[in-house]
Amino acid sequence: ILSGVLDVLQENASKDIFHRVLNRKSRLGDLERYNRRIDDYNSDLLTDLGLQAIISVQPQPSVPSATVPPVLFKPVLPPAPQLMIGRDEQKSEVIAALLDKWPTCIAILGAGGMGKTTLALSVLHEQTVADRYPSRYFVSCEGTPSVPSLVGEIANALRIPLANRDAHLLDTILSSFPANSILCLDNFETLWDDEPMRVELEGFLSNLQLPHLGLIITMRGTQRPSRVSWSKPLLTPLKSLPGDGSRRLFEQSCSHALDEFVEKLLNAVDGIPLAISLICSMLVEGNESSESLWGRWMEAQSRSLENGGKDRLSNLDTSIRLSVEGPRMRADPKAVDILAMLSMLPEGFLHTEKAKEDLQGCLPGGYNFREALLTIRRVSLVHIDETGVSCRLRMLNPVRAFCAKRLVVQEELRNSITCFYVEMMGQFQDYRAPDGHGIIPGELGNVSMVLSRAWKTGKGSPNIAEASISFTRWSQYLGNPVEEVICLTIEGVMGPPELIGNCHKVLGEVYYCRDRLDDAEASFERAVQLHRQAHNVVGEASAIESLGDLSLHRGRIDDAEASYQRAVQLHREAHSVLGEANATMSLGDVSLRRDRLDDAEASFQRAVQLHRQAHNVLGEANTIMRLGDVSLRRDRLDDAEASYQRAVQLHRQAHHVLGEANTIRSLGTVYLRRDRLDDAEASFERAFQFYQQAHSVVGEANATERLGLMSFRRDRLDDAEASFKRAVQLHRQAQHVLGEANDIQHLGSVYLQRGELDQAQEMFDRSLGLHQQVQSVYGEAMDVYYLGEVYVRQEKLQEAHASFERAVELFQHAHSIQNEPIVIEKLKEVSLLLRDSQKSEALLLPDTKLCEQDEPSASGST
Repeated sequence: ILSGVLDVLQENASKDIFHRVLNRKSRLGDLERYNRRIDDYNSDLLTDLGLQAIISVQPQPSVPSATVPPVLFKPVLPPAPQLMIGRDEQKSEVIAALLDKWPTCIAILGAGGMGKTTLALSVLHEQTVADRYPSRYFVSCEGTPSVPSLVGEIANALRIPLANRDAHLLDTILSSFPANSILCLDNFETLWDDEPMRVELEGFLSNLQLPHLGLIITMRGTQRPSRVSWSKPLLTPLKSLPGDGSRRLFEQSCSHALDEFVEKLLNAVDGIPLAISLICSMLVEGNESSESLWGRWMEAQSRSLENGGKDRLSNLDTSIRLSVEGPRMRADPKAVDILAMLSMLPEGFLHTEKAKEDLQGCLPGGYNFREALLTIRRVSLVHIDETGVSCRLRMLNPVRAFCAKRLVVQEELRNSITCFYVEMMGQFQDYRAPDGHGIIPGELGNVSMVLSRAWKTGKGSPNIAEASISFTRWSQYLGNPVEEVICLTIEGVMGPPELIGNCHKVLGEVYYCRDRLDDAEASFERAVQLHRQAHNVVGEASAIESLGDLSLHRGRIDDAEASYQRAVQLHREAHSVLGEANATMSLGDVSLRRDRLDDAEASFQRAVQLHRQAHNVLGEANTIMRLGDVSLRRDRLDDAEASYQRAVQLHRQAHHVLGEANTIRSLGTVYLRRDRLDDAEASFERAFQFYQQAHSVVGEANATERLGLMSFRRDRLDDAEASFKRAVQLHRQAQHVLGEANDIQHLGSVYLQRGELDQAQEMFDRSLGLHQQVQSVYGEAMDVYYLGEVYVRQEKLQEAHASFERAVELFQHAHSIQNEPIVIEKLKEVSLLLRDSQKSEALLLPDTKLCEQDEPSASGST
């Protein structure tokens, strides 16, 4: 003990004055702990030598001891915490309980490092509590191995003389508490973790329930000792701080800037106050930057956060180890194994009885998941997270990292958790069905980890391949397509051609969403070959339809139409209603692209019927959205808006982020046409956010183009130009020719508005070539019209007349009812100018604007 005291003093003497002041509180705490250990040693020594004999040789008082007035010492509390963040609600609850009535018994519970001691001391130093309880005693149970040792610690806090510490010491203690006192027993788990001692310990606590005594214990875990009348309502265990609480604690504890690496550290430590305090301490020392500390965290995790000590308050690793390797966990080896298995799951475990039953069915004999989980929860190594769509059992990030690194997962348990998730993906294979949407989105991180590990370790099988396909389709459906698992599957799977063909098909879909179009085409073609080899007509048709989507995306309209027609034929042969519905809808897309609006509408109406027959909500939503596109092209704005509103509802019902984004963007175009600019801008911005969430480059490009139109309409030409240029980059990245053509056309409009006629003409010539390449009649009509405007400004009236004549023909072909009369009027004005050889000032600055259409953008996203 004395050697430890010397070490503390020597270490303190070796520091400069700044660090001595900075670490003063920690050093005083160390000395206080050694002081208590010396008191324990003295008490134990007295007991060993025979307490009665020692007392007998003490000088006898001149008056009977009963008449000697007691010597009362003012209790000494540790200093009040300098800062406490995020515990105001719990503090108010504890204070309210203390001031309500006597006796008050409160247990402050929670995981290690959550600030239980800080909360208790903050309460004890509160003035209202001090007024009600003049005598407040704080006893640390750290280093107290037994109930007699605890009794000695309490006697020390009460300043009971050694002469009065006889066999009736407990009675002496109980009678020594002044009226209106509080006793706080800190780190009570030190004793509680020793299970054989619990009965004796609970008996001792029950004796402390005195009418004039308030009792507070702080304790790791969630389990309160029994035989104590805990005050109601019970205080819930302390949880980690939310993101804003973590930042506030850092900012008020540390002068270091809240930079990107500090943000990463705060996110990594998951709101554990102890960890945040250690980060602050280490940065204040100035020995390393936040970037270097983050680098060490990435390598060493919890071992990287320490301020030079090895105790639980100075070292995050030590704090976690006390719970993971403590007596309660050591007494239940199966719980340790289950904890190791749970540490594999980055998203935690679904907290439902059904999930627990299903996992139990996958576990080997000898393991009881519920019993193991009870032990783990009692020491606060997992907590219930109710913030998401589903209620989950989670481990804090540092705890999970500690367990993943230090604990060994039994191979039979690895196989069990793989079995559990393979069965789950099989149960919810249809991502369109609503029953899986409350479960699967929260499990994708876990499924990815489990399936990847199975393929990497050579444990793959056809069942795991099916689960991998289901997982990849779910990830794509939810807007974040993941390719790693399906690539590992293709590398390792041994199965029939149909199964491998499905793998290539779903990989092609991922590549398509990621705009890796050459890779997508190769995958689809390989899928067609394998399904044809397996005589799987539906699989072949589906892969051919995907090739059609790819052709439409690239502007190869004839190839796309041929693919869709072949797909419809094959689906009919196989009596696949859903397949026929999808292919029919795609044929409608081709007709819409070619401005055959009657054919497009007929195809979409037929597809709606088929999707309803197949009970496919997503397909119905996508097709109704396309009917809205037809109405918009025909300038039936009420019909278009109604279709889009209905499609939004169905996409939400189907939980399809990308489809909802596309429809919201189309609604924005309706608002733009109606000059509801604020509503339009809000729709485009919301769609943009959804596209970013879904990692859709094409969608992000389309939304950026619409936002550029908003700026253009508001005469913010610089903003409009920047948006259109960004949209060009994104559409080019996605190899989306039609989108790029529209963006370049809009850039020409900006230059025309500025009077930069040469640049405007160059843009319209470029966009005209691209629109002709993808057979967009409407886009071509707009380009020709704008070229006519340029020629008018350049006083080239013959060229302007020819352009407007051609634009009228093209708008008639594109069924653009609203734009056609505008161009006809322009044509008349130019004809008059040519006849009279006069130039109209009004014509040089035209105040009529054509309507912007939202052209179909075969992105394959819906």
